[in-house]
Amino acid sequence: MKWTTNELNQVIENLEYIDTIIIPLCPVSLKKENIGLAEQREDLIILTSELERTYKGRVVIAPEFTYLPEESNKISRLKAWNEEFKASGIKHVFYLTCDFDWRQSEAEMDESLIWLPNLNINSLDESSQRVIVDKQLSHINALFSKIWG
Repeated sequence: MKWTTNELNQVIENLEYIDTIIIPLCPVSLKKENIGLAEQREDLIILTSELERTYKGRVVIAPEFTYLPEESNKISRLKAWNEEFKASGIKHVFYLTCDFDWRQSEAEMDESLIWLPNLNINSLDESSQRVIVDKQLSHINALFSKIWG
């Protein structure tokens, strides 16, 4: 489910079925050396769109959690998001990112971190994009199946 008024109303009415939220983690910076961060975001947009389509009615895609790469309080801010969603009845919170730095903080996080390599999917032709996205989705599907039982 998308983070829109109409779909959030459906989510609130059906929380017994919609038990999972995915939070895309997107670093932001205007420094020239960080231009690759935009590629990470583009990859996440493509993958979250596919996840939303695959799991519509079971999963909500949250708005992007944006942060500065050198930000010191990003974990505490993210934990506040987690607490808010859990208090609302969400059982599973997944964080989706291409930012390798989150792997160093994984032990501090309350839920499942899904780290994906930055593949710059938009630079590929359509058939190559499909192959890459399907491969990434198969890994995520396996994780969801394990967690959901």
